[in-house]
Amino acid sequence: MNTRFILTCFASLLWTVHVCGQKKLTSSEKTNFTRFLNKGIESFQAERSNDALESLKKAEAIDPDNWKLNYWMAACHHDLSSYLTAEVYINNAKKNLGENEEGDAEFYELDGKINHRLGQIENASGAYKKAAIIMGAKMAKEYGILQYLEQCELLLKDRKQGIELSRKPLAAKINTVEDEYAPILTKNGEVLFFTARRPETKGENLNPDDLRYFEDMYRANWNSKTQQYEMDYTFFNEINTNGFDALSHVNSSGTYALLTINTSLAEKTTKSSDIFEIVSEDTLTWENPTVIKSKGLNTDYFEGGACASEGAEDGDFIVFISDRKADVSGTDLFTCKKNETGYGEVSPLPKNINSPGNETTPWLSPDGKYLFFSSDELPGYGGYDVFYSVNESGVWSAPVNLGSSVNTVNNDTHFRLVGTENRAIYASLAEQSGFFSYDLFELDLKGGNYPFLK
Repeated sequence: MNTRFILTCFASLLWTVHVCGQKKLTSSEKTNFTRFLNKGIESFQAERSNDALESLKKAEAIDPDNWKLNYWMAACHHDLSSYLTAEVYINNAKKNLGENEEGDAEFYELDGKINHRLGQIENASGAYKKAAIIMGAKMAKEYGILQYLEQCELLLKDRKQGIELSRKPLAAKINTVEDEYAPILTKNGEVLFFTARRPETKGENLNPDDLRYFEDMYRANWNSKTQQYEMDYTFFNEINTNGFDALSHVNSSGTYALLTINTSLAEKTTKSSDIFEIVSEDTLTWENPTVIKSKGLNTDYFEGGACASEGAEDGDFIVFISDRKADVSGTDLFTCKKNETGYGEVSPLPKNINSPGNETTPWLSPDGKYLFFSSDELPGYGGYDVFYSVNESGVWSAPVNLGSSVNTVNNDTHFRLVGTENRAIYASLAEQSGFFSYDLFELDLKGGNYPFLK
């Protein structure tokens, strides 16, 4: 049965209860309701959304019709990427507002964000405009409302031109309700590597920040009979740690790989996320990775997501992510030359690429001419969008958004071209069973007006 239909029925049931079965609360019930509501709000503002939900559910059992309760329930579910359920609660909050009550700017901002995430752009735009009016132009710009409105307008413009999303699942059996991302195809598509946060992660450890499993690296092999990728759980047994492990680069021969490891919350063998490498004489015969000790590359800050060129005219180089300038921006992209003895001096990519927001998941074409990455600040459609920049004689061009045939209203990351097939793979948020999580997708780029396809 359709998830949206089920949730709509749920919303109708709550509204029926509100209209037909509303009761007057006793003073004791009012006291308990206020206590649970305030505890839920306090937990949410401390970035503990799961704890907040537990308290809010107790308040909901007492007075499910309270609009403030429904607002905070919507905020929690939005934060947990349960956008369809968030939609139910924000709609209930709007219905339950009293005749003389009006939502504040945060109320309509949340309403806009939920509709935005669900691709309901006209509704999102209307809510953002209400928030902007209440805030005033200066605060609306400062809090990103004007940026959200620009994202909505850009997508509405593309829709009027008939531009449609062109993705399809890369591996239907691999995609689950958990997060799968960072797809890498090698051996002519026979081997699929990806990273995921699944219950079977090594050590079965939970990240205390979000109460979700640490990430591990996975391998799947193409079965020509079933026409499906089938899991090979043994490949990374000795490589995955009890912390975070993510594969970001494999060279064409399968003898060199770059990965990110963070064991600071588990084994405590790294201070934060560091870039490691695997060097092998034989294709996909890998042993334990070693940390890159080049000066200026790995620091006490986050470093990861490294990719490398392979045959660049002016010498091979890598691009990676770091938050070493977090006092002025989010995560930025950095680069350094790669040679036989190690790595050269590290430098940030230009400011037209590194925005005040976050840039992430870089990938280089083998010749080093094209850089693909995702940003949540550069002009796009919402969340992280995929961009590309061209390397002309060592100078990176202004980034270009790949457009709404690739990018969605949610997060789109880990983009990479596949050989010379005018095909690409990437990770994108998608809905399964009412929840949104990262899944693996492929894109047919034939007919696209991109310079990297010519």
